[in-house]
Amino acid sequence: MKPLGKTLLIPLISLLFISCSNDQPVHQKEQEAPITFTQNEQEFEIIYMYDEMKEYINSVREKSGSSNETMYINQVFKSFKELSDMESFSLAYPFEPTYELDKLEESIADLIRDKDSTDQIIKEALLKSAEKLPGDNKKIFVLPANPEDTLAVEEMGGVEGIVLAEDVIVLKLLPSFDKGMLKYSVAHEYNHAIEGESNDGMIHTILGAVVMEGKADVFASILYPQIDVPWKDPMNTETKEKVVKELMEIGDSSDPRLHLGLRSGNPSKGIPQWANYKIGFEIVQSYIENHPEVSVGKWTSMHEQEIIAGSEYAVITAYEE
Repeated sequence: MKPLGKTLLIPLISLLFISCSNDQPVHQKEQEAPITFTQNEQEFEIIYMYDEMKEYINSVREKSGSSNETMYINQVFKSFKELSDMESFSLAYPFEPTYELDKLEESIADLIRDKDSTDQIIKEALLKSAEKLPGDNKKIFVLPANPEDTLAVEEMGGVEGIVLAEDVIVLKLLPSFDKGMLKYSVAHEYNHAIEGESNDGMIHTILGAVVMEGKADVFASILYPQIDVPWKDPMNTETKEKVVKELMEIGDSSDPRLHLGLRSGNPSKGIPQWANYKIGFEIVQSYIENHPEVSVGKWTSMHEQEIIAGSEYAVITAYEE
């Protein structure tokens, strides 16, 4: 297993379990089995971590003497590391404890009501993605969004996703998640995971991160062209020129603060929100239009410099101070 070096990235963006109706402690209940299926010889597991989250809530309320973070590690994070085979992974985003236990419990209770529908959406998107772009086995972990992060997740249709390794995808959901956005996000993150199989997923520069997001958005748009996402709204010519100029200046940097400026936007420079996704999509789309003979698998694994050189944005890598 290869952990993905995505420290530059603000995850895309991009629920489900129970309220107990009896007196049996939640942490004594049998854990829900993963949902498993295959596409040709490629295997998938969808793993809901709602039992573990309920155990965490229960443990905090019992006030066992341990810290909130320690109980989260014991009840949720250790289970994830065991199930994902990521034993060396340290506690970090997207795994975060919360003190808003009531809100978290309400979300889990609400989301379980739509669990069957959610299963089908994720499964359909994975099978459709694998048919277009086959690869190695994948595990998809599903958690409720942290109550402290709901505003950020709401911006992305109630769905947040991140790839932690070439075979591990994590989805965090709000009860109000948009079904179309969930399909799109699964396809988007799946493309990241496939890219990680061929290049170790190492993103060393802002330019690499931008093109990587562009690949994933183009792939998701090929599968779901009818689904609109906010970062795909086209830029006018003046705005596009400003974003290109900014990327020419900072593209070789690995400073996450500069990358955040592209995602969050910088009005003083005329940089819109989601600029990294917007320009990444246009770069990759331009490359594909210029090279229709190149397969999805080929451009997914291609180095960002080659993608840019073959697009109408070749000037980006030719910039000199």
